[in-house]
Amino acid sequence: MRIGLINAYSTLNLGDAAIYSAFRKLLPGAELVGHVQDERPDPTLGVTFLPNRPTDCGAYISVGGDIFNNSREWFVTKAFLMNLAELRRHSRHTILFGQSIPRSCHGLSFLLLQRYLKRLAAVCVRDAESHQRLCAAGVPARLSYDIAFVLESSPLAEAMARRCLEHLAIDPTQAAVLSVREFDSMYGHDNDAFVSRMSQLCLELSAAGLRPVLLIQSGAYGSDNDLEVAAAIQARAPATAILNPFADSSAVPSWQLAMALFALVDLVIAVRFHTAVLSLAAGRVPFHLHYSNKGRDLCRRLDLPGCDLASLEPTAVLPAILATRGRAFAHGAVREQVQRDFQWCVDQLPHKP
Repeated sequence: MRIGLINAYSTLNLGDAAIYSAFRKLLPGAELVGHVQDERPDPTLGVTFLPNRPTDCGAYISVGGDIFNNSREWFVTKAFLMNLAELRRHSRHTILFGQSIPRSCHGLSFLLLQRYLKRLAAVCVRDAESHQRLCAAGVPARLSYDIAFVLESSPLAEAMARRCLEHLAIDPTQAAVLSVREFDSMYGHDNDAFVSRMSQLCLELSAAGLRPVLLIQSGAYGSDNDLEVAAAIQARAPATAILNPFADSSAVPSWQLAMALFALVDLVIAVRFHTAVLSLAAGRVPFHLHYSNKGRDLCRRLDLPGCDLASLEPTAVLPAILATRGRAFAHGAVREQVQRDFQWCVDQLPHKP
């Protein structure tokens, strides 16, 4: 069966790339097609990316993470309406899986969203707050975790991750991998304060005998590109290295290289949500500096160490961060739940893949 991945965004954000590959893994017999804005989409993800949005499919899956962000507080943006339109085209043949409903989606935008979600074959979200909001609005939603939990790394990715650290002259047992991001109207946070605190955290890690490594999780568009903020942090904390999985064409997907890196090093500090998810899927407990409901929910439901990014005080939190070194995570139960929840959603489609 030909299945369309709708509301796809970009393969230059390794979290989104991981989501696309996870659907590939869970639908091994299907032809997966989608459309992203990239000039050259990553060909290693197992998805055929078309010049235009997918049509003439037997089923559709709404993918991505916080795609229902509505950045203009009391208005409805054009991008939001375009995402809604994708849900409306083939609603009874469409499922939504593993997304979040961000707090920026409220008022009229949330009213429109819940109206269209009620028409879908199945809705399954990845955080309890989104689940509670939808259920209270009469949407029969299911609660699961992010679909990237089903992913695994590979021996080739592990060898590449080791070479990346060797190139940076960093011993894996001394590496502290951090993800960062720039903030905009989608997520309210002070960028200057973020750079200052993360720079201080990198200095504290260096003083503790570790080598901070900033992982570029996204090289996509606008504020969803980590290169500038990573360079600003490195300028203030010069011992900090930058690892960009998008720099060269690779034999493995960017998310797989990241997973291999997380399994290899002793310490992972996740600002971005999928750094936390992929670290956990690799069997390693991260310290999560969360900035939205999806991150807070992940820490709460899985009892993970972390704190709200807005309250980060590097010196005070450093002992809790160092306490996560080498801590393992048993991911089997979460992985199995995601697989069961996804199969349940697929079973609600009129024509099952």
